Amino acid sequence: MENNPAQYGIIYSDIARGFTQKTINGEDYFFKHPTQAEHFHVYSRYNFILDDARNRGLPTEDEKVRDAINNGWWTTERENRFLQLRDAIKNLKKTKDNLLLPSQKDQIQAQIDRNNFILVTFIKERNELVGYTAEKYSNERLYDETLLALTFKNREMTERVFSDPEEYYYLSDDSVEKVRNAFHDNSTLFAGDMIKYVAASTFFQNMLYVTNECDAFHFWGTPASKCTKYQIDLLISAKMYKSAIKAEGERGKSLPDEIMSDPVKFVSWYESRLLDINEGSSNSVSYNGSQTAVSSYVGATKDDLKKMGVKVQKIKGKSLLELAAESGGVLEKHQYLNARDGS
Repeated sequence: MENNPAQYGIIYSDIARGFTQKTINGEDYFFKHPTQAEHFHVYSRYNFILDDARNRGLPTEDEKVRDAINNGWWTTERENRFLQLRDAIKNLKKTKDNLLLPSQKDQIQAQIDRNNFILVTFIKERNELVGYTAEKYSNERLYDETLLALTFKNREMTERVFSDPEEYYYLSDDSVEKVRNAFHDNSTLFAGDMIKYVAASTFFQNMLYVTNECDAFHFWGTPASKCTKYQIDLLISAKMYKSAIKAEGERGKSLPDEIMSDPVKFVSWYESRLLDINEGSSNSVSYNGSQTAVSSYVGATKDDLKKMGVKVQKIKGKSLLELAAESGGVLEKHQYLNARDGS
């Protein structure tokens, strides 16, 4: 994803207000951002809805799959292949999240894309055979209940658009679809890493620096229990980033402007830093006033280092990466000192 300061500002504005305003067919809709309590309450409804669906006689996905296999419409081998592909993609995504080098992430993403291409063909055929299930009903019902609970006519959030659920369900398909799409687009906007990027933005970091108290009440003017989930997530992420920047400064290391000015690169740097810390590697060496796990960068391409903002010190014409590679991928501190001092 590319750096987009304008979008970060818009998202921050919505988070600060606690809602997102959308105009649909000339009417204004206000999608409330849920508090932590509201968020958990909404999703706690899923099991209740699922139990109700099963009591009404809707079969589960597992039951429909077994029926399809028993009737010869589907096979155990295809089901196992479907599950293997789904699990493989899930595991590859976890692997990608734990990688440091952009080139390595690209390789994993290529594998994910290949598996997804194959999985899509299985999903299409499987869905046609399985049809409507208790899980699908529950997901749709939960989505509708969430939309009904968080969609208002006014910015004060005192009047719901659909005070009577029946009104919502009896709207024309076109009207419902437009509201659902707008609500989905709004929810998607705050998913993934977007809030992290806003937290890492220069304007938001500056706000933290001029705020003596960084707790939720002093920052948002609202007790933590009344803050929206997005407000809490944004403030926590920003405070962690501020601490990381401070820690770098205390070690005499200032981050390059290209990292500080680009939230996407900053978040990548921060998560790479966490990976090094979590690995607890003692195989780190000090250069240019900072502690950097050299072994983490072995195999990095020049493009990787540029994207991560890493500047590699050279000793007698050799970079630390080259010295580490010659030592089997890890450069011990005494080896670094010997190379630097010419011993």
